Amino acid sequence: MTLVQDKPTVATNSATIKQWLVATAKGDLDHAPYAEDAEISDPTGKYKGKQQILASLKVWKTAFPQINVEVTNQVAEGDQVVSEVTFRGTHTGPLATPMGPIAATNKPIDLKIAIVSSFRNGLIQREHTYFDQAGLMRQLGLAPTKP
Repeated sequence: MTLVQDKPTVATNSATIKQWLVATAKGDLDHAPYAEDAEISDPTGKYKGKQQILASLKVWKTAFPQINVEVTNQVAEGDQVVSEVTFRGTHTGPLATPMGPIAATNKPIDLKIAIVSSFRNGLIQREHTYFDQAGLMRQLGLAPTKP
């Protein structure tokens, strides 16, 4: 599977994100379209460099080995792509966190995520991911449900 095009355009950048999200859900991290010096941030932390980014993705894949990804909306302009994504799966593996691992809860999740990706030369250079961390903990049964 080739994720990067010779001459990146808005359309190819958008397609790259969609293909990458599907590949990530399948556990295929071999074709990660990140620049070697890429930087990402999400509610769990900041990651610099392709290897650190891939390590962070493996943490999620370990916790949620069977995940379905749906891109529900995508807007692109210039070198930026903003994607609204829904991840659905079941927490069947340990989730590594800075405060220690969270054992598998075997609870399903339906997580809405927004991803802002910036490209350079057809590769993701920067990415900011936003999701409701407290909502995720509620779905896992690790935080009180809403009143």
